[in-house]
Amino acid sequence: MKKTIKMIAAAALIGSVLASSAPAVSSHASSAKNESALIKKFKQQTTDDAKVATTKSISKLTTADLNNFIPTQAMKVSGNQVTDPGSDANFVTKINYKAKKNPKNVIKLPKGYTNAALKKAASQKSIGNYNLQVAMGKIGLKGLAMNSFTPSKKDLSRNVNLNKMTYSQRKELTQFALSILNPAIKQAKGIQYKSSKNTIAVAQTFADVYSKDNWNNTGKKTGHDLRTRAVASKKYKISDVAEENYSDNPSFALTSTKLKKRVVTMAALKHAVYNSIALQLFEDGPSYWGHATALMNLDIHKKYQPNYFAVAFDKFGGIHFVMVPHNKLVNKKYVPGALV
Repeated sequence: MKKTIKMIAAAALIGSVLASSAPAVSSHASSAKNESALIKKFKQQTTDDAKVATTKSISKLTTADLNNFIPTQAMKVSGNQVTDPGSDANFVTKINYKAKKNPKNVIKLPKGYTNAALKKAASQKSIGNYNLQVAMGKIGLKGLAMNSFTPSKKDLSRNVNLNKMTYSQRKELTQFALSILNPAIKQAKGIQYKSSKNTIAVAQTFADVYSKDNWNNTGKKTGHDLRTRAVASKKYKISDVAEENYSDNPSFALTSTKLKKRVVTMAALKHAVYNSIALQLFEDGPSYWGHATALMNLDIHKKYQPNYFAVAFDKFGGIHFVMVPHNKLVNKKYVPGALV
């Protein structure tokens, strides 16, 4: 009798355990389904016509193909076309679509990518040197192939309204950019950037001018909106060099001026920051390596350092990397504000 009671009790216990575990299984399935939907959305906001750079895809490039990665002057053709490192990109970095809780995204410089090599490639003397430019272009392509981006699980579900980004969001994106860029500069033994509250505001001022002018990088409104410098200079007392590296993001599909809703996930924005930095460092030959030298903080002499850096997005998804040097010799009246 006691044995029978024990068997009944054991069966009841097993049934209870199975019943209590059923919701957990259901919850796990629901969570996996939700994450799959978020990844699908992330893919839509990060996919464009460019190919993913891999060692194999790069090895198949012909001599004619390599001309897409060098200045037109080096090809001895008439006209020198500076290209956009966003929509004109031939290759992009790989995206790891398996999100992680705390991914560590970095950009490592390939062998041969040094400050000396970059400055030489960007020099007026070397712009037309075909062999040198092809060699630097190949080094850059290796840089694209060896780096990749992984989104965080949290960022996949965080929506950002490009019409009304908060200071906190802009600060987060600036800090993310510097967490990638400064280690790369350190690897090249260069001078790292600082950032500050007012520099983030300066960057947003640049982006706001693009938004107000409906500068969507199409038709007659391509390249840089030259009105930005005058506006930023007047508002923040910036009298000398304030560089702006600009790139569009065609994968956002936000170029229409009639769109009201302009929402992108934080994961997609961080990928845009990551990929734009990678493209401007490694696929910048057609732009005479000008974006690359600016990002590596090579355009500002050491006596004018520190150089302050910030990131902003306009309403079309265009990304703006803004650099403002400040000390007693340059932009003396500019007030950087608290460091971030």
